[in-house]
Amino acid sequence: MIPAVSTAAFDGYPFEVAFDELAGLGVSRIEPAFIRGYTEFDESTFTEESARRLDRQLADRGLRVQGVSAHMDLSAEDGEAMLARRIAFAATLGASILITNAGPAAARETILRRLGAALPVLEQAGVTLALENPGHGREDLIGRGEEGAALMASLAAPMLRLNLDVGNLLTYAGSLEPGLSAALPFAIHAHLKEIAQHGTDWRFVPLGEGLLDWTAVAGAIRRLAPELPVAIELPLRLRRPGRSDPVRAEARLPLPVIRDALRRSMEVWAVAVG
Repeated sequence: MIPAVSTAAFDGYPFEVAFDELAGLGVSRIEPAFIRGYTEFDESTFTEESARRLDRQLADRGLRVQGVSAHMDLSAEDGEAMLARRIAFAATLGASILITNAGPAAARETILRRLGAALPVLEQAGVTLALENPGHGREDLIGRGEEGAALMASLAAPMLRLNLDVGNLLTYAGSLEPGLSAALPFAIHAHLKEIAQHGTDWRFVPLGEGLLDWTAVAGAIRRLAPELPVAIELPLRLRRPGRSDPVRAEARLPLPVIRDALRRSMEVWAVAVG
């Protein structure tokens, strides 16, 4: 369970800087992150030219892509085209996993229709769509791990799985269980994200410096999904005042701070997995 690392930690820096830093830390697998509210991007990002440029930058540094986080609401009016762009982008990068949220439970029928239409596109591209449990909001289609598990069991589609965000279980559902154990058998990927409480606020911090028991998490993964790929995701520029929606700090974090946080997180996970 050697982790990949999400570029979300480097919010505010060009991808080239993030790639240089991650290569310097000895990371071999990375996860480009395009998450609204976490990083800056728009739909023009998801082009073949952009993907090929990133692919060259990664190859120059000996890095490869484990998965791509390119979040969207699958029920959006132009959701079919948005999803198609993201699938092609991930495939061009050589990623076998594309991660996104699903959308609101109220739009269940629209989301299921979009997922059904995407199945042949996913199969042709060799990309599995991993639906992630969100960390904030309410009334999401797969807000809790057990809801995600129930959806995957009902769909029974190999190209549709879960991306289990461990930190999001805590901030959305209020606890790791029963969502962690329910979702793991249906997961193709997991995010390792740490939450700390500061007064009435939540903050994102390095692994081991917050509320989560990473030894317990690693044990559950080893027991229920031993081959599961994982990625450390540290959106350190964000905070959640009053536990509300994430808010980005005006200034990006200094690179030494990010570097140290990632190094400490990798060490904590290495100890957790034994």
